[in-house]
Amino acid sequence: MAQKKGLIYRLTMGKDNLPDFTPDKLPGTRFQLFKDVFFNRFGAIVKINLLVLLFCLPAIAWVVIMQIVKKMDGSLLPYSGNVGIGYPVITDVVALGQRRAFQFDLQTYLVLIPCIMVASVGLSGAFYVMRRLVWGEGTSVAGHFFRGIKMNFLPFLFSSLFAGISLFLVMANVGIYNNMTDIHIAWRVIGIAVSVIQFVLLLSMMIFLTTQAVTYKLKTWALIKNSFLFAIALLPTNLIMLIISAIPVVLLLVLPSFLSIFGLLIFAFIGFSFIILVWTVYAHWAYDKFINDRIEGAVKNRGMYKKTEADEKAAEERDRKSKNIRFNNPKKRPKKITSIDEGETFTPLPTSFSRADLLRLEQEKEAVKRSIDAEYEEEPDEVTDGNVAAEETETQSSENAVNETVDTIAPETEEKEKNEE
Repeated sequence: MAQKKGLIYRLTMGKDNLPDFTPDKLPGTRFQLFKDVFFNRFGAIVKINLLVLLFCLPAIAWVVIMQIVKKMDGSLLPYSGNVGIGYPVITDVVALGQRRAFQFDLQTYLVLIPCIMVASVGLSGAFYVMRRLVWGEGTSVAGHFFRGIKMNFLPFLFSSLFAGISLFLVMANVGIYNNMTDIHIAWRVIGIAVSVIQFVLLLSMMIFLTTQAVTYKLKTWALIKNSFLFAIALLPTNLIMLIISAIPVVLLLVLPSFLSIFGLLIFAFIGFSFIILVWTVYAHWAYDKFINDRIEGAVKNRGMYKKTEADEKAAEERDRKSKNIRFNNPKKRPKKITSIDEGETFTPLPTSFSRADLLRLEQEKEAVKRSIDAEYEEEPDEVTDGNVAAEETETQSSENAVNETVDTIAPETEEKEKNEE
């Protein structure tokens, strides 16, 4: 009886009954590649996210501080209306409170620009590690994270500068729409629309700018040009990928207050890594389709395995054999094959054997085969439709083993006899 494995063994070594690994089990599509990296390298994904969070601490701290300042300002000053006693009479005090909140928002997003640049330094290492994971390369998360920072931090710094300015413009136009009522509403709507369009376009460029920076050796202008062309040419697909990658952010925003802690935990462990993984897998699909054919020596479909016709036939054969299994009645005693289980063996070949020894081995093999066939003819078992008995499969494997033994010995014997002649 097999010894039961402990919990630590199962967690570290996995299941013992998993099938043998074959090349056709490698991911063959981009979606399979995403699942393979996300589930099989989940620990590395969590590590990447935690490392990125370290570089996001200045931005997080600044946003929290400004939220506290806004709440304190609203609670200490009577913006909800004129109390009268003890306060000077101020006309339109609600509008004054809204303007002060707008000023706090502008200050928040203006100072957030350098904080985003600090966070981008961590993103440069994260994108480099994720690219290695997607390509199936050996990866040490911490070591390659800081190596990626050293190699790629400059493109991420200047791109994050524009990303911070773009975010500031969006929030400024939202604040103008809510507070600057003296401006005609048409102009306010146009301002919001233009700012949102440029922000989405910049995010589409960021998908390719960040992934190109850790994949190809390009100058700054080439990075910007290629990213802009990809952002325009693949705009519908880019929008879909941006929506998919925004799932952690949406969960963080839409969850009710009593579940917000779970949203924060999800984002703290996999939020950034999920976005980086989606962008990386998608961007490398675009590079294989439009760029790598033009680059000498570039390898396409890295981290994937494209099946050939021979691979598909072999997979079908394995599936067919796995399905051809007899139904074993648990109430019925398993049948023993006497020719195998009760002592019939093959005479071992001597060190210096002759053709007569090989003939004797062949005769013994035929005798065992006939006895096995005779036993099955005497006691036929019920077999499910289209299935082959498991015992027949085992018998066939034993016959194949004998055949392989004879086939490998026979050529050596013939060569030996030719030498003697």
